[in-house]
Amino acid sequence: MHLQLKGVKGWLLLLSISLTFLDPFSILFNLIFITNVLKPQFDKQPELLRLILVNGTCSIGLAVFSVYAGISLWKVLPNAVATAKKYFLAVASYSIISMIIPKLLGVSDQTSKDFSGSNLISSLLTISYAAAWYLYLTKSKRVKATYQSAPTD
Repeated sequence: MHLQLKGVKGWLLLLSISLTFLDPFSILFNLIFITNVLKPQFDKQPELLRLILVNGTCSIGLAVFSVYAGISLWKVLPNAVATAKKYFLAVASYSIISMIIPKLLGVSDQTSKDFSGSNLISSLLTISYAAAWYLYLTKSKRVKATYQSAPTD
């Protein structure tokens, strides 16, 4: 491996920053925004409050996982790449599951239809984002050079 490829630089640094700061901020911003938009409907449709609580709990869990994965990559910790890959698998999985959660929580068909178009597009974009970074972690020469000598548990 080339020594010049070793280290948290370039795309790997961008990924570490994204996982540590940008993704959690985005997750929390979206949660706050959606909660504020739907808040006036909570009295008329209590199932929306349940939806926000379930989504919020999962989103906060993903935000914490994101920070952990980002710091692990940044500090070149053992199993950092595996942790980041698991994070991206969790993000993709939750994106798929989030499309059926409204139905499971009894959100009305009309309300589900109102949100389903944007939810499908958002889920596809999120899955694409997760898949792209997962592939980067799998194929990158820099990732291999940086983490191949990192001790594992």
